[in-house]
Amino acid sequence: MVLGALLALPAPVLAAPCDQFDPAGPAASTQITLDASDFIDESRDELRSFIATGSLGPADVSVVAATPPGIVRSVSAVALSSRCAPHSGEELKGVAVAVALRPGAGPAKIVLRLRQVCGAYFRNAFLYY
Repeated sequence: MVLGALLALPAPVLAAPCDQFDPAGPAASTQITLDASDFIDESRDELRSFIATGSLGPADVSVVAATPPGIVRSVSAVALSSRCAPHSGEELKGVAVAVALRPGAGPAKIVLRLRQVCGAYFRNAFLYY
């Protein structure tokens, strides 16, 4: 009887679209890992990645873990549109992540918590800025 009553309810009203420019809007988060494949050059003192999220909402990032400990000098996350193929109209909304490392620390593995307002998904786009 209860099941029949639930099936008879009207379909849910579609939610309003997320306002990516409202800092108090709903946010999603995930953990990402940067490692040796994310170094930008042979100096091996900076890791970068672009995480496609479908949003330009405010983003923040924090270090969850770092190997070796104390290797992270600074970390940043900036919401932006990639212009990977501007002539064909391809444009990805997401977050550019950068981690500056202390020099001479050797191989690094950094786990980050990335949070973004209206982030619909989190996909590593393998783009570097």
